[in-house]
Amino acid sequence: MARAGINKALVQQARDALLARDQRPSIEAVRIELGNTGSKSTIQRFLKELASEEPRPPTVNLSEELQAYISSLAQRLAADAQGAVAADRARLERQQAAYMHQRDIDQARREELQKAHQLIVQERREGQVRERALGEQLQQLEVERQRLLSAEQHHLELLEERAGQIQSLEEKHQHSREALEHYRQQQLRQREEEVNRHEAQVQQLQQEQRRLQEQLMVKQEELNQLYRDLERLSAEQRLRTQELHSQAQELARWPLLHQQLQDALQQEQERCRTLQLQVSILHEKARRYVLDHRQDRRDLRAQGRQIVQLHTLLSSQRNI
Repeated sequence: MARAGINKALVQQARDALLARDQRPSIEAVRIELGNTGSKSTIQRFLKELASEEPRPPTVNLSEELQAYISSLAQRLAADAQGAVAADRARLERQQAAYMHQRDIDQARREELQKAHQLIVQERREGQVRERALGEQLQQLEVERQRLLSAEQHHLELLEERAGQIQSLEEKHQHSREALEHYRQQQLRQREEEVNRHEAQVQQLQQEQRRLQEQLMVKQEELNQLYRDLERLSAEQRLRTQELHSQAQELARWPLLHQQLQDALQQEQERCRTLQLQVSILHEKARRYVLDHRQDRRDLRAQGRQIVQLHTLLSSQRNI
């Protein structure tokens, strides 16, 4: 289908312009002359009609031919310019995108370099601080080394002085050893007398220990009897308490016997108080017996330790 503006007259003008330039008016040439517009079938149909209608050589109008040529050239120039502009615009956009991408990369790299620079500056400052600290430590170590050298010299002098003192002490020790030997002879005679005296004391303490053990067994039996009495009284108290509880229930059921039961209750309460008093007395006696028992056991242990010490002392003196 032919486009709007393509008609038989335009095809004829294009054909005449081609003929004026001594070019063959083919379908493709006419279409190019028309500015690449119109379908080839329409151009072919118009060319056939013109060929059948005009057997004579066509007359060419120069102004119309120039106008058609200029129009075709302007269209071609405009199309080429639009293509060039579109290509330049696409290339400019690509260049601008590449520039923006490169600028982002450079910006990120510049930030990384700034951070690295700041880190290096910070490390340099820390290194300077460490260098100053190491310098101070080096000075302190040098002072300490001088002090140690002075102390070493002082210690050497002290060692020499101590060597002289040790020599003097060895001489004194020899004299003291001779005096000690004389003292040992005197102490040996005194220890023999003390051993005889300690053996008499040991025998006396052993007899006292046997007496205390017998007393402890008697008090242990009394304590067991007190515990049995205490358990018996506690059982009686529980029994009396149960009886009182039963009587109280009976009193609640029988209001007419209130006075008699009240008297009995008072008597039982008095008996319970008496039993409680007896229990308290027995508890106190039991506590005293327990304390006496503990004291007797402590005395026995102390006497046992004294006997062991005396045996040890006798053994050591006999060995000497």
